[in-house]
Amino acid sequence: MSDFLAFKRQINAIQVPPELLGEVMLIYATLPAAEQTFEGRAKRIVALLTDRKMDDAGILAMAVTVRLMALDAALADDGIRHWTLPGDQPQRTYVHASVLRAACEETILEGPEGQPIFDPDGFRARVLRCAVASGSS
Repeated sequence: MSDFLAFKRQINAIQVPPELLGEVMLIYATLPAAEQTFEGRAKRIVALLTDRKMDDAGILAMAVTVRLMALDAALADDGIRHWTLPGDQPQRTYVHASVLRAACEETILEGPEGQPIFDPDGFRARVLRCAVASGSS
């Protein structure tokens, strides 16, 4: 098995709570411009998880990061964009809880350029299932 395939399997096996994903999104939204880099964001996530004394903070931080990268790609899809609201500032978007939950549950795949993505049809279907399960469809 390739190292990348093993990494994807490990990331997909990690349980990321939707609340954590949402909290990290809020942290990203409030970072100063100088910290709006991969490294700056990663440091903030690791610090958050370390402060909470969470096991395996490093790999959990990577799972959160990769899931948010895939979610960012999914939000370009019209079928998902309808589950968002414009934020109170430019470049800020509010995401429905069902989208966050789906982003935590859906399998991460590799896109054509090596980027993390979700299968668009599968992700849309999962968002709907999450919404129905929560009574918000």
